Amino acid sequence: MLFCGNETVDAAFRHKRVAIVGSGPGVLGNVPGFIDGHEVVVRVNNYKLTAETGSRTDVFYSFFGKSIRKPKADLEADGVQLCICKCPDAQFMESKWHRVNRKLRGIDFRYIYAERKSWWFVPTYVPSLDEFMETFETLGRHVPTTGFAAIFEVLKHDPASVYITGFDFFASGIHNLDEKWRPGDPTDPICHRPDSERRWLAENMCRYPISVDATLEKILLAEVVH
Repeated sequence: MLFCGNETVDAAFRHKRVAIVGSGPGVLGNVPGFIDGHEVVVRVNNYKLTAETGSRTDVFYSFFGKSIRKPKADLEADGVQLCICKCPDAQFMESKWHRVNRKLRGIDFRYIYAERKSWWFVPTYVPSLDEFMETFETLGRHVPTTGFAAIFEVLKHDPASVYITGFDFFASGIHNLDEKWRPGDPTDPICHRPDSERRWLAENMCRYPISVDATLEKILLAEVVH
């Protein structure tokens, strides 16, 4: 096991210039070399590398479920030094809806750590139940998307600056640069709420040293106007 404590995560981000790179099409508007020019580059889930998105990955942030296809060899080649998990190694709540619909993995994440028991290859941080619940409660008791959870995590560690790119809160209907995004079951009472995530970021931009790409800037300005 290579699990690490919160102090390792804090050391990775505190007073650093951080780029958090999502996979929305807006990320392709970056000038080649700009993202890699940050001290720490964070990428999420099934990221793809291009000239515009850069080549470095210092921190890999993921929920690590079955849909995450990144092999260890690729992550090692990209320079990953730290993995951060979105989900606690726990069942975080009880839900009649998830039991009736046989979707217990939506509330119980222990399967992730059972299935990846021998997978971890660098120091890996697993959040506590309380840490996960903080983000969950912030979004009105909805599970955060992996990208939003990554933003929320980095901001807790007093970075010098955070550049956020490749996020449009699925307004484009595209993720992983060129793949169609399929929203989850809208009847799920704790489903993702990209609208709430977008609103939180727009309302909290002034509290943090955040800059964003041109696509996200337009989205957040529209949120403020409304």
